[in-house]
Amino acid sequence: MSNFGNNFGNNDLAAEFLALRAANDQLRERGRQWLWETLNRLSAEINRELAQQGNAAPLQLGRQDWEFKVETATMVGERIGLRHQYRTLLFEIGWPREPQHGFISDGGLARARVSFSQNTMIEAQPIAELILKKQNSGEPVWLLIANKKLGDLITESRLRAFLNLVLADQPNG
Repeated sequence: MSNFGNNFGNNDLAAEFLALRAANDQLRERGRQWLWETLNRLSAEINRELAQQGNAAPLQLGRQDWEFKVETATMVGERIGLRHQYRTLLFEIGWPREPQHGFISDGGLARARVSFSQNTMIEAQPIAELILKKQNSGEPVWLLIANKKLGDLITESRLRAFLNLVLADQPNG
């Protein structure tokens, strides 16, 4: 009889784990979707502004499935690329999907890395690390990680500042 009780308890734990994972996956997906939709909308706004200024070169936006490492963990997700003329901005977004992928420290749900290149021929270098965390309200939010500590909330205006990097005029000389 005691084996039955132990198995029943394990089933309860497994069910709780699966329910928590499903809830966290929904939050991760909402965080990923917010980044994509905000970048997509901002890109469209920028392209309208560029067209009004008579700039024939639009901001190009694309995304693809992607994996990247954060410390020893493997993040599985996607990469969003934005290019204007010769500059490139990349957003890598993901989270561990399998036990062998490891885990996100600091209670994070997902991670993102922002990278920038001045020239399409030069590999983009990381300029910011982000972590998706659950607020007290239960809502997911992206936060900047600065010096291995949580920093500012990632807002639409902060994303616009990243996008401005690909729009900046190239220095003379």
